[in-house]
Amino acid sequence: MAISLIRVDDRLIHGQVVLMWSKFRQGDAMILLVDETISNDNFMKNVYRNAGNAMGKKVYIFNTEQAIEKLPKAISSEKKYYVISKSIKELYELSKAGVDFGNEIIVGNQGMRSNTKKVANNIYFTEEDAKACNYLESKGIKIVFKLIPDEIGITWENAKKSF
Repeated sequence: MAISLIRVDDRLIHGQVVLMWSKFRQGDAMILLVDETISNDNFMKNVYRNAGNAMGKKVYIFNTEQAIEKLPKAISSEKKYYVISKSIKELYELSKAGVDFGNEIIVGNQGMRSNTKKVANNIYFTEEDAKACNYLESKGIKIVFKLIPDEIGITWENAKKSF
């Protein structure tokens, strides 16, 4: 498997990815962002590509439809990639489309929004997010909520009791 990190974080590329996760999970100079909004925003695409360049990593940005096509190619390659999505919903859509991106998703920051419940520190989910997690878990994917690699984290199996 050429994916070394699957992460959900509403900030996408930021200090925790640059300083911590990239040391904990090795990846060749490739980050695949899956986000519907950013994939259509040229200014933000440049911001994220420049952020990747600053840390020596090439950034590719896809909407979900593009990711369904491109991720299997990345997965079958020799290089190691990070896949980062703003929300669990994109990963749910990829899995439903048959994309096998691995058996672990690490969920980081998900800011408080209307109709959300606290899952863990700085992580809030909607009922729709919870349904996506239930589906992914039913496919044998372990979902762990933690902001930094050194945290023990909370699994969805334990966190879903609050929903």
